[in-house]
Amino acid sequence: MSTNSTRARAVALLAGAALAVSACATSASGGGSASSHGSSGAASAPTNKAITWAYEQEFSQYNMNTPAGDTVANRVHLGPVLSGFWEFRPDGSLQPNTDFGTYVKVKDNPLTVKYSINPGAVWSDGKPIDCDDIVLAWLAHSGVTGATGFSAARTVGYDQQDRPACTAGSREVTVTYRTRFADWAAMYGPGEIMPAHIVEQRAGMTRTFVDYAATPTSPDLAKAVNFYDKGWALTPGQLRKDIIPSSGPYQLDAWTAGQSLTLKANPRWWGTPVKIPTIVIRYISGTAQAQALQNGEVQVMDPQPQTDIVNQLKAMGQAVTFTTGDQFTYEHLSFNFKGQFADASLREAFARCVPRQQIVDNLIKPQNARAQIMETRFVFPFQPGYAAFAAGLGGAQYDTVDLAGAKKLLAGRTPTVRIGWLKNPDKINKRRADTLALIQSSCGQAGFKVVDAGTPTFFEKEAPAGNFDVGMMAWVASQLVSDSAGAHMTGSGDNYGKYSDPQVDALFKRAMSETETAKQTALLKQIDTLLWKDLESIPLFTFPAIFALAKNTEGVVYNATVANLLWNVGSWNLA
Repeated sequence: MSTNSTRARAVALLAGAALAVSACATSASGGGSASSHGSSGAASAPTNKAITWAYEQEFSQYNMNTPAGDTVANRVHLGPVLSGFWEFRPDGSLQPNTDFGTYVKVKDNPLTVKYSINPGAVWSDGKPIDCDDIVLAWLAHSGVTGATGFSAARTVGYDQQDRPACTAGSREVTVTYRTRFADWAAMYGPGEIMPAHIVEQRAGMTRTFVDYAATPTSPDLAKAVNFYDKGWALTPGQLRKDIIPSSGPYQLDAWTAGQSLTLKANPRWWGTPVKIPTIVIRYISGTAQAQALQNGEVQVMDPQPQTDIVNQLKAMGQAVTFTTGDQFTYEHLSFNFKGQFADASLREAFARCVPRQQIVDNLIKPQNARAQIMETRFVFPFQPGYAAFAAGLGGAQYDTVDLAGAKKLLAGRTPTVRIGWLKNPDKINKRRADTLALIQSSCGQAGFKVVDAGTPTFFEKEAPAGNFDVGMMAWVASQLVSDSAGAHMTGSGDNYGKYSDPQVDALFKRAMSETETAKQTALLKQIDTLLWKDLESIPLFTFPAIFALAKNTEGVVYNATVANLLWNVGSWNLA
């Protein structure tokens, strides 16, 4: 998928729904089928082969499980580096990663799942991947540590598990749930299993996480918690290879701050060898990527959607393989409920002046003529069930700008509204800048003073700290209800705006335990209706997809989920 500027993930409700992106079925020069890491079956390529991918957002830290580290950019970079028991297919569904291991539900009541780590699985520093790593993942995500302080971006699912049953050094782990959990197959996934031995070494622990699993409130864990939360936040350009081992087909090799990050084939990778030994992720603004592709500086690009980029690629004709379509990502405005927008009348006034239709018409329809205002948070306009789900939710009343209504609600007030977003001065996202300008113009007429509060550190600093009035960001999709819940539930690290509604929390808990699709759909519709009633956020539009390849690039398969293009990087090759 194209680069996105948020870490929260939405849910693609209809299981098995096909993406409306032609690139999912078409790749460059012979293409490649949907496959997992290293599944190509080919021998390693000559060591001088490299593919460069143009990407807009820079890597920041090795641990994507904390609120500060859980950015889309980090997930993209670390996808081939930190493996798990599953990964996302291009259509948003789950695909078991059998290179890493296997898992199977062995009992329904209580829900019990057995995990088996591949016997050959090792960290790139030679340490075995085993029970200790799984227990750390559980401790860090489950919330059981309480005052000892693991800072988790996501606890859903893990907080319903008893401590994993395994012994030190074992590769067999059994997990039992206290309640039914619909997304049980999506636990211990990519990036969630971190190297326990590194934390233990750096914290000076004399016992392992397996030892502490039964007493997670032990004060001896305090140093470990501190390192886990903060020790993997890296200084730009400095990788500290001694603390960032790989459990995937590639490892982090070199980082030039502001310019590129290089992945090298992991020499201890136990799975099928990759075809290309070097992948360079080069940081290039979206509007400059097409020229870089034409010049041969990069071989792959999938930038955030902007009309200028589409026009540049169209002008290149047959020189590149180029497709457009839709993707499981949508833009939205998120209110900060801990600031002035705790006032419901102020939220409504702002919603009435945001020019949603103008934003779609001016910025999205030139790329996708079928584009329309996004009315829900859980189903996308290109999915068959969209119209029925969207009907009656309450968002349609904000489709048309109502300046008179906004002024009446403001009652003479002239609030200053700081819109926070990921803004890199050297790589400005023109579409977002234009969106901001349209909001400034329209809401300015109502009486708001809309200020550009974009920063390069928005998702690392300002958003987690609540230093914004309205956040402009995108949510990336999967088919997991538990993924979307974190953006809206009380106390979640993904809930930047600190929205809280006990009824929404309760409905999400019911939805996450509901395995029947129709019943789950009904619960999500209730939730979406409440979110519109509270004006928790304002959905804007679904992202169009832009995907282009050099003619000599093979095996790159578009993936519209958070896994992005690197999901099958082991199959990439050059003709």
